[in-house]
Amino acid sequence: MTPDTEHPAQPGVLTLEPAKPVKAYGFGWLKKMRETDDFSSVFRFRCAYRGANLDVLAGSNGLNIPRLGMIVPKKVIRTAVGRNRIKRLLREWFRLNQADIAGLDVIARLKTPGNESLLKSDFLAGLGTCKPCVLKRTSTLT
Repeated sequence: MTPDTEHPAQPGVLTLEPAKPVKAYGFGWLKKMRETDDFSSVFRFRCAYRGANLDVLAGSNGLNIPRLGMIVPKKVIRTAVGRNRIKRLLREWFRLNQADIAGLDVIARLKTPGNESLLKSDFLAGLGTCKPCVLKRTSTLT
């Protein structure tokens, strides 16, 4: 609706469209790593946290937003439902913590199946470990 159009339920009443809300915690197209080169640059950077069930790798991306890449192998979780559940959880944990890791590319690689609380603790510990490592290494490069 434009400002000059009438409200459909109430003829004769002019309405303004509300502004779209800004999603500070959104996880959209820009925050997903898709290209092989993006994954390769993080693997080469070698800032990693090796947890019991999950490896978390990080590298600088030169942007002001964080991006997430996920590796959930079929060999580890056999069913598509299980793999999608793990990916959904990883996206949610990333989404809630993305304000702390702006400018990083993060890859979460599942090694062994585990319960959700262990995966979450590995993921959050990985973010906490990798962020200072990336900041320290990028500050020495510039």
